[in-house]
Amino acid sequence: MITLNEELLIASGGVRRVYRHPENPKICIKVDARKDGRGAGATLAEACLFEQLMERRNQMDFVAISNYRGRVETNFGFGAMFDLIIDEINGRPSQILMKMLENEPQLVETDRFKTALKRFRRDLVQEAVLCRDLRPWNICVQKLEDGGLRLILIDGVGHARKKWFERIKPFVQVKMHYYFFSKYIFPEKRLCEFYTKRRSRYSWKPGPLLSERLDQHDKADINL
Repeated sequence: MITLNEELLIASGGVRRVYRHPENPKICIKVDARKDGRGAGATLAEACLFEQLMERRNQMDFVAISNYRGRVETNFGFGAMFDLIIDEINGRPSQILMKMLENEPQLVETDRFKTALKRFRRDLVQEAVLCRDLRPWNICVQKLEDGGLRLILIDGVGHARKKWFERIKPFVQVKMHYYFFSKYIFPEKRLCEFYTKRRSRYSWKPGPLLSERLDQHDKADINL
């Protein structure tokens, strides 16, 4: 059994908590935030979805989605392991897009972000994995060594009405991808509007690992 503690906490939300694996810094572990009530069982359901998807396609890795790496039992109950998205420039956990909009609102106006956003949409469509929740708090912004950015979906894969969506033809699912993009994050102006109107509704909170990173970010700003 894997033992998780507060020092390993990356972030917590309304449904789940995410920890860094204590023995593998390249892996994160998702666990349910509560044993019953809202969100209980969400982590197991997500694990089952990925396992079915990988078996059906014989596909282990995705480009635009954080890759699933199996099940694990923890002191907080069932856990699902995923690749931990880290910045190439410093090796620290990448920030979610929602927080980036708060810290660096001008980012969405840059060419490197627009390029990353278009690539993210293209890769999601090509992989044809239905994602119900393409909102900014479910997307990581990875900073690359060459100065570029990479957007990666870390939550929101699948749909609550999964069996119904499985019967939808692939070309319709592609259209739905474009719909979700146009609703939440594309074009860039709509992303800023969504952030301004919805930022009070999300319950994401950074854990010690991200809080340390945010403190260093603030210090860097002071030194500039």
